Amino acid sequence: MRFLTNNLCRYARDRNEPSAHATSNLSPYLHFGQISSLHVALKVRGYAEEHQLVATEFLEELIVRRELSFNFCRFTPHFDSLDSLPNWAQATLKKHAKDKRDPTFTARQMEHCETYDPLWNATQKELMLRGRMHGYYRMYWGKKIIEWSQTHEEALEFMIAMHDRYALDGRDPNTYVGILWCFGLHDRPWVERPIFGQIRFMSYEGMKRKTGVDAYIREIEYVERTGKELM
Repeated sequence: MRFLTNNLCRYARDRNEPSAHATSNLSPYLHFGQISSLHVALKVRGYAEEHQLVATEFLEELIVRRELSFNFCRFTPHFDSLDSLPNWAQATLKKHAKDKRDPTFTARQMEHCETYDPLWNATQKELMLRGRMHGYYRMYWGKKIIEWSQTHEEALEFMIAMHDRYALDGRDPNTYVGILWCFGLHDRPWVERPIFGQIRFMSYEGMKRKTGVDAYIREIEYVERTGKELM
């Protein structure tokens, strides 16, 4: 109900701003079957019609993207492998498999948030503290792991391991598809660069331009220090 009354009206505008808290946070409950996606969709549609709101963006993610993930995992034999990527993504990753990585971090260093990147460290802390991570920053989290890992395969293995260990919505079709998106699944080729090839790249400066990075970092620091939420 909180999402309907407080967040739906601003979801389209603020959903990619983690510090705005405009998302529903229903993923764990959907994952464990504690609430039905159909029930959520009907409630959101009904509330939107009653209050003259536009719920298109939320319903598209809840229905279309979720079904896309479930269908991918249902009909893809190795949905947790880079072998399931489209041909162009596999080819570009293979071409750049031996590119120099500098710096690199071990799985232990990344798990313990020991990188130079304060935003990435905050996303990893959020995963461990809350059992979830904002979807937009999860993309950045995954991209940096690709950049810092010795191989693309090691990057994939680490991402899956972290979700298996900490995420309340881990071991879910949305998890595997979200992780593989970082490697080019359901995306298109971009400008070629080292390590990534034609896979989409995301940078710290880009995140600062698009989102309130400093506010997010302060929030996670507060949660870590106090064990409490700001809201």
